[in-house]
Amino acid sequence: MSRHLKAYAVPKSWTLLKKVNKWTARPLPGAHPFEFAMPVSLLLRQLGFAKTLREIKKIVNDKAIMVDGKIVTDHHHSIGFMDVVHIKPKTNLRGSFDRKGRLVFHEIAASETKHKACKVTGKRMVPGGKVQLSLLDGRNLIVQKESFAIGDTVILEVPSQKIIEHLPLAKGHAVFLIGGRHKGNLMKIESVEGNSVRCSNGKDQIDTLKEFVVVVGKDKPLVKV
Repeated sequence: MSRHLKAYAVPKSWTLLKKVNKWTARPLPGAHPFEFAMPVSLLLRQLGFAKTLREIKKIVNDKAIMVDGKIVTDHHHSIGFMDVVHIKPKTNLRGSFDRKGRLVFHEIAASETKHKACKVTGKRMVPGGKVQLSLLDGRNLIVQKESFAIGDTVILEVPSQKIIEHLPLAKGHAVFLIGGRHKGNLMKIESVEGNSVRCSNGKDQIDTLKEFVVVVGKDKPLVKV
């Protein structure tokens, strides 16, 4: 597979000027779907940390980039929604979406870099009577309790993957929409019926699919999105 990508073929979620750039790096296959992830090199260019490939490689080789608490050694490494990116010495970012569906990275405080919200996308029993949770960012967790449901969110401590808090998909909880016409909006759950979730922002109500909803807090978000 090619390690590069023509600019006209990049996903709509990338903020790349297609008439200015002819080529860009292709993100490695990984935790995030291709249309919802970008390579580390593109983020470094957008933030002004580097202009050339040589400068990008120098930053990566100096071990100045960490994603979810782990050092990144390849500038093609894919980063996406809810990923915590640290760029030495003091830049801390979290992946999110704006209201046009574009992948953006918001600056966060150093104290927020240890926590990450991960949606539960699957669960199954494993030997020993334990439960394996599949999460939105591609990771899997083994847990003792079966109280987690698909659609819930767990707040993880990274990189240890310790569960800090469990946020059920339930009425009154704060959610962030990652798909559909209202992508990028922060709302509250009014009701959950089957595969449909009714949300409100205090003025308007919308109905959306369960797969487009990520719980991020109870009365208010526990992580910045």
